[in-house]
Amino acid sequence: MVTYFKLMKTTLLLMALATCASFTAQGQKSQVSFGVAAVCGMCEARIEAAYDLKGIVAADFDLETKTLHVVYKSKKWDEERLHKVATAAGHDTDTFKATDEAYANMHGCCKYREGGAACSGDEKERP
Repeated sequence: MVTYFKLMKTTLLLMALATCASFTAQGQKSQVSFGVAAVCGMCEARIEAAYDLKGIVAADFDLETKTLHVVYKSKKWDEERLHKVATAAGHDTDTFKATDEAYANMHGCCKYREGGAACSGDEKERP
């Protein structure tokens, strides 16, 4: 009977250690918010879709404030790389500018550098 309790105690201890190790292996989560240039609902959808990447837990763009909030695993991502995701999608950030080629590939109403044309359909209106 004593060995059974020792075995159970050892098993529970090993399970607790394994659980702790799995949480540590997942990495620490960090979050950051930064400005991203955009003018419409299509921009918002494009920006959020660009962050559907491994190691990014959540990305939420607020069109009204032009602010992107990202929750990410800090072992896989850093703030500079997160900015570059937006620039690769054609959007300037507070820190980096999108390439002219990435910017040129966006829909006409999304051209924030030129003020954007009037959006149509279900896109959100520009302020």
